[in-house]
Amino acid sequence: MTASALPPLRGKPKQLGFFRGLVRFFAELRDAIVQAVRSLLAHKLRAALTIAGVSVGIMAVIIIFMVEAGMQASFAKQLNSLGPNTLYVHKWAWGVGGSDWWKLRNRPAVGQMDYRALVANTALPVAIAPVAETQAVVVHGDKEIKNVDIQGTTEAFLDAGGWQLRRGRFISDLDHELGGDACVIGADVEDALFKNQDPVGQRLKVGPAARCTVVGSLVRKGSAFGQSQDGTVVLPLSSFLRSFGAKRGLVIAVVAPAGKVMETEDEVISVMRSARRLGPDQDDNFSVNRQDKILQGFNQTMMTVNVVGILVGIITAAVAGIGIMNILLVSVKERTREIGIRRALGARRASILMQFLCEAVMVALLGGALGVALGVGAAALIDILSPMPTSIDPRVVAGGVIGSCILGAVFGLWPALSAAFLHPIEALRHE
Repeated sequence: MTASALPPLRGKPKQLGFFRGLVRFFAELRDAIVQAVRSLLAHKLRAALTIAGVSVGIMAVIIIFMVEAGMQASFAKQLNSLGPNTLYVHKWAWGVGGSDWWKLRNRPAVGQMDYRALVANTALPVAIAPVAETQAVVVHGDKEIKNVDIQGTTEAFLDAGGWQLRRGRFISDLDHELGGDACVIGADVEDALFKNQDPVGQRLKVGPAARCTVVGSLVRKGSAFGQSQDGTVVLPLSSFLRSFGAKRGLVIAVVAPAGKVMETEDEVISVMRSARRLGPDQDDNFSVNRQDKILQGFNQTMMTVNVVGILVGIITAAVAGIGIMNILLVSVKERTREIGIRRALGARRASILMQFLCEAVMVALLGGALGVALGVGAAALIDILSPMPTSIDPRVVAGGVIGSCILGAVFGLWPALSAAFLHPIEALRHE
């Protein structure tokens, strides 16, 4: 077979053309980046001011979202301290205010009759603990602490509240039945009254008349919703009611089995309605509070913060983008004759477009990286120096950098297109 009879090779030229185009693209991209760097270095002050404007905007958005992330993480941690499977039967409903508050105000308080009905008639709960609460002064020798949280409860409180013993024992149901003088103290009370000594066996004066003997202390639990949980003294419920008033209302903590919170809530509501002799047409005159009710109100607040953050982000992006567009338009005007010479020598429109887009993206990227760094630093300082929690979210950091690149590309497109579509002859005539 002769060479002329061989079939023509197909696909080779296209393959070589593709690779040649790819090599040319990266070569032009490299030249565009070099030209952009030279342009920024040639106008340092102008570039620095634009980068500063972008960085301030990005920093503001980063701080807002990191504070929001910190608040959400802190709130979730504090909410878990209430017990993830614990229901709270109370006169009041969590997160209710305004006109509803007056309606709930006239409800009868939850009392010992309700507690006994729940203990006798519910099958699902793992533990049921009644809690009565007040504040009082606690005295030991010549030391005293004011505004201590005094709680009266039963043995099940340890499981219902997710507490752990540090030393000694907890109050028992026998202490409650006999009205004993045993008490258990929190970590803050132990540190204030019994620093570097064993508190077990020590006597305390609680409030105006109560006396108790410390039988144990609790492991530190930390703060919940801005208030320490460790400044507490726990008494048997009967002793508490004898000392601080038998008509005080209770909060009944009901621990549901894992995965059966809703079923337990239905059972508790049924028993409470029966115990209070409520008819089918009567509304509940009590509330069964769950964590998700607090979480629902918190999420609504966070939604407002999100909207504010988005609005701030849009405004700062617009301001920063206008700054980028302005510096690019000035750069195009200053280099019009240079663009005309390059076009006359055969430079493609795509090459001119890429050069100015690279300059816009580079300014935005430098401003975004600086803004992210400043925002992370400011968030860390806020977390250390103020009670407001912050959390460094990698997604927010990545979003700040990527968003700044997109911002540069969007606001740099019009100046880049105006440069790419300049008529070579008119550009050469420009003085």
